[in-house]
Amino acid sequence: MLEGLSAVGKSTVAPFLARSLDAAALPTLLPQFEHVRKGVDETRLVMPRLHFWMMTNYAVSETIRRALRQGQNVVIESYFYRTLATHSALGVTQLPEVDWNRALVPDMAFLLTVDESVRKRRMAERERRDGLSYWSRMEESNVTATRRMYESFGLTHFDTNGLDVASVVEGLTQVVNAQWRQPLSRSHETGESSASPTSTRCE
Repeated sequence: MLEGLSAVGKSTVAPFLARSLDAAALPTLLPQFEHVRKGVDETRLVMPRLHFWMMTNYAVSETIRRALRQGQNVVIESYFYRTLATHSALGVTQLPEVDWNRALVPDMAFLLTVDESVRKRRMAERERRDGLSYWSRMEESNVTATRRMYESFGLTHFDTNGLDVASVVEGLTQVVNAQWRQPLSRSHETGESSASPTSTRCE
């Protein structure tokens, strides 16, 4: 699982890491909920948004569980941790507890970090290119709260400063394979290199 503030590189890294580990890359938001998300976001109401994202996390948890039963490893970008951290920044003071008896606990959870000046530059580029959503602007105005909440979870930090995507993927793969007795990646055994992200920056 990859977590972190906006623009630390989660979306960029996740598909390449999945290939490196011969795993499926799953989005937190399953496609069937996309139209609901748009409607919830348009209300600009924080509590409905929080509970919508909690629901999607439980839903994707079941999807991951089915994949694991079939012998498929999974990489996911963002999970309950991001939902709780971001909504803390949005002003929610009584956050719901995750029912870990129902939700799948990640085997490994990484918190990607990057120097704040780099992250801010990426956010500015994102705003010029696509514009920032109402919710992104709200979180950025109180991103210290997001960071504080992330720190409380005790996730494994992975510093991406000065690294391109290939180096981040390689580093994460090494950490994962060091945790498990048998490497997860079959591509390393076969010498395949088609999944290499070359020198793309981690954004």
